[in-house]
Amino acid sequence: MPLRLLIGSAVFCVSLVLALAVWVFQDNIAKFVMNPRVPYEIYTPPEAPDYTQQENWLTWPDPDSEKLVDVFYVPGTAYASSDHWNAPLDNRETRSTLQQVLLPNEAGPFAQTSNIYAPYYRQATLFSFFTQKHQGRAARKTAYADIKKAFEYFLAQSDPARPLILAGYDQGGLHVQGLLIDFFQNDEDLHRRLVAAYIIDQSTPLDLFNYTLTETLPCKYPTDVRCVVSWNALEARHKDEIWRKSNRLLVWNSNGTLESVEKRPLLCTNPLDWRLTADVVEKDKHRGAASAGGIGFGEQPAIIENAVSVQCLEGVAIVTQPRQSWLQRPHGFGKQWQSLDYNLFFEDIRVNAEERVIALASLLEQENRIAPPIIDTVEIGEAPIKKIPN
Repeated sequence: MPLRLLIGSAVFCVSLVLALAVWVFQDNIAKFVMNPRVPYEIYTPPEAPDYTQQENWLTWPDPDSEKLVDVFYVPGTAYASSDHWNAPLDNRETRSTLQQVLLPNEAGPFAQTSNIYAPYYRQATLFSFFTQKHQGRAARKTAYADIKKAFEYFLAQSDPARPLILAGYDQGGLHVQGLLIDFFQNDEDLHRRLVAAYIIDQSTPLDLFNYTLTETLPCKYPTDVRCVVSWNALEARHKDEIWRKSNRLLVWNSNGTLESVEKRPLLCTNPLDWRLTADVVEKDKHRGAASAGGIGFGEQPAIIENAVSVQCLEGVAIVTQPRQSWLQRPHGFGKQWQSLDYNLFFEDIRVNAEERVIALASLLEQENRIAPPIIDTVEIGEAPIKKIPN
């Protein structure tokens, strides 16, 4: 064989092996690229936000708004750089993703009928959620410190009688768990306001409700209030991600530290019927998915009905693969972890939130009902006093 052909064949074989290796180890390569190079021990986080300044809010409603419900929404992860462990607030790419992708798709289901309060915060970079070491934990604590301050400012400014919804996606869901622990377990007035907490694409161990979230239990039915709904929705083919969500994520506990979800049963609310059973809920119950980017925030997007069926299996909401390619979670070099430009349960969430708001209003009316006054007077004559015999 001529030397030139030998060299060409060798180059082809080497290229093929390299390409195969890159494909097989693509997720590891993506994680390596995202891993911040500066250890957290010597890392200086970006400057903390001042929530009295409007620029530090992704959205803050008009003070003259006539909407009767407040939603405190914590966005999911939009920062995936190796430059920082926590996102700088002035990062243009992160802000653009939050404004154009996450806000309309994640908070959109609530926007037509509710006031949306959404803080910018020093998000933990995406890589933080692939490690349980100190650095990833510290990045998440820095992020939650911002959310806690934002929520305190929100409470100081909002109407204390107005119904309240908490909503958080992936990293945002973790921080909503923290808010439930820190603010809703011992504050009766705030607890009474809670319509529900929607913790989406973030694992929520069931044992938290035994000792940490005892005042905000899982919602069992579509109109339960003052309770928690939570799910991780994935197709069965995403086995690695199902394992990661079930074993590698961390959650807050009552003393403010993070603990693993490994080997702990997880809360799985089926977002098609809003119950906790393991039954398959068929596509005809799916109210609809939507891609809400590119339209005015709060406007109703086009809805794709009957796209998926859902079954909760071992704490994960397993969805059938939608036939619409744009509703399928992408794969390859970390794309499956990127912010999705659609909400698979947009219409389901919108309708359910409205149903729960109505249910809370009815419950509050019953709780606030005052007993009717006594109109008829009764005259009491002299009552003889009889001594008790010795």
